[in-house]
This record gives sequence, C-alpha cells and structure tokens, in this order.
Amino acid sequence: MDNFLKNIRKDINNVDRELAALIQKRMDLVTKVADFKAQSGKDVLDKSREKAVIQNVLSQVTNQEYKDIIKAVFECIMKNSREFQKKRIKENKKSISQYAVIGEKLSHTVSPLIHLMFFEIVCLNAKYVQIEVPKGDVPKILDRLKKEGYSGINVTIPYKTDIMGYLDDVSDIARKVGAVNTVKIGDIYKGYNTDYHGFGKSLNYYGFNPENKSCAVLGSGGASKAVVAYLQDNGASNITIVTRDTNTASLKFPELDCVELSSFSADGYNLVVNATPVGMFPKTDDSPIKKEQLKGASFVMDLIYNPKETLFLKYARELSIPCANGLYMLIAQAICAEEIWQGVTYEQDIINEIYKSFALTQ
Repeated sequence: MDNFLKNIRKDINNVDRELAALIQKRMDLVTKVADFKAQSGKDVLDKSREKAVIQNVLSQVTNQEYKDIIKAVFECIMKNSREFQKKRIKENKKSISQYAVIGEKLSHTVSPLIHLMFFEIVCLNAKYVQIEVPKGDVPKILDRLKKEGYSGINVTIPYKTDIMGYLDDVSDIARKVGAVNTVKIGDIYKGYNTDYHGFGKSLNYYGFNPENKSCAVLGSGGASKAVVAYLQDNGASNITIVTRDTNTASLKFPELDCVELSSFSADGYNLVVNATPVGMFPKTDDSPIKKEQLKGASFVMDLIYNPKETLFLKYARELSIPCANGLYMLIAQAICAEEIWQGVTYEQDIINEIYKSFALTQ
C-alpha cells in the first residue's frame, strides 16, 4: 500500500513540475501582454476575453466531475495574471500625467474620485485635481495649465461656453451642442462634449432606445442641448422642450415644440428627462414639475446625481415609472474624456465597475 501511494505521489509531483513549467511559460506571455498594454494604453480589465479563455479551457475537459475544480483553478490563474499585469504596467509607467476639472465652484464635485478609480483600474500613473477658476482668469487658464504640465481638463459650470473662445478647434458634436466640457491640451487646444456620449451610454445601460420615441426635455439650458442633440441624432420621433421661458427656448431650439412647465403633461411620452438643476443638493425639496404632471410617462431620467433620489424621481417611483438618476451619465462622460486624452477606446465594463462602486457607497 505504501509503495502504491508513493508511486501515485511521484506521478503527482511530476505533473506538478510540468504544470509549474507551463504556468511559467504562460506568465512569460502575460508579461509581453502587460508590456504591450503599458505602451499602447490599453486597459487590463477584459472580462469578455477572460470568459472566452475559461470556456475554451472547459471545452477540453472530458471528465465532467472535474469541471468545477478546473474552472476554479483557471479563474485563480486569470485573477493573478491580471494583478501581475497591473503591477508590471505601473512599474513601466514612470511619468505622471496630470488632468483637472475647472469651474467656478467645485466643492461638491466627485469627478476626481471617478478619474482616480479609472487610473487604478487601467494602471495609469496619473493625477486628477479640481481647480476653481475666477471668471477673469478663464482667458489665460489653458496656457497656464499647459505650462504646468497638464494634458487635459474637464470644464464645468459656468465655463462650458466661455472656454470655446480660447480653443483652436472643437469637435463637430461640441459645435452642435454649443458647449465644451473636455479639452485636450497638446500642440493645440481642442474641445469636445462628452455629455452627449455619456447621456447615450446611460440610455443604453438602462435599455432605452430613443429611435422613433416621443421625448420631453425639461429645461433649455446647457445640459438640455447635449440631451437634445443626442436624441435628434438617434432617431427620436418627437422632442418637446418644457420650460418656464418658452420665448427664449424657441430661439435656442427653433425646430422643436416648446411648452410651458405649468401646462406640461407627460402622458404619452416615452422618455422624460430633467435637464434642470431643480432638486439638486442642497435644495432637495423641489421638483421641476408636479407629481400629477408625470403620470403617463414610460421612462424618466434625472441628470442630477446628488441626491441619489430627487423629488422628481421619487414621484416617478411612486407612480411605478421606471427611472434613473444622472450618476451613470456622469461616470460615462468622464470615461469618454479619458478616451480622448489617452487615445484609447475602453470597454463599457469599466464604466459599469465604477458605477457599481459608487452605487454601493450611496
């Protein structure tokens, strides 16, 4: 019996040595992948690739009794490979890239946290800070930040339009929206609008397709322009602007119907979007419309993310209308900005991962 066990254990030892050699060979290849990602800026997280690897491995398992064990082993290998890549990429990236958000008052912004989480996920050696800028300093802010080594900035209230006068170029979407919230700093200053894309990714995440849908947008300010542009470009059959000042709104959106807030009814609309600041912290007891006005809507979105549930969204929930706040859009537009700065397209899994982390803390 002792000899029998010794022989089996000897065979196991031989297999273990073979496994160790194969895993080392695998890690040599993982190292090459990590070095490529460090040079190209591609992110480490690739859930679809990892899932495909596991499925490929399990397709070779003939004894179904071992399937769960082998799956667990390879999931462990994939996890450790991913952590190794992160460490390797960080070691390869010596210089620190600098980014910032500029605005007049930034005490409540969560943008730095979003970008720092992103840097951690993709192993980018970078920092992101908030810079409050007095209105008189806007004309010189880009030259100043370029001298200080910044590669890109986000722009928030009230400078999304003002900053356009100091750019060398703007994207077609930013020009259409009439506002810039992202600037890439290089040989030239180029402006973009990622609110447009962030809104679209948010609708996609919640399963809403605007094609051939009737949509109402509350508000006619800067935020509404990105929303309207996206809905127009993606086939909305009807868009109505709902505002207190229909005369001004008609000048901004001459091709759209403009309705006064007090007379608006959401009945029959597939989508109602609050693009006003009404209900935002600290004035959380306000809603742009009354509860009765929201009846009949199919889906409701509030671009506000603080508080998590505005009074507007509370009305929707009480009326059993599917609804969402602006947190996903905020995160999505931030990652779109990173794509512009890094010159890389990132998987939506990254947005989802950051969103889930935020949702857990709220």
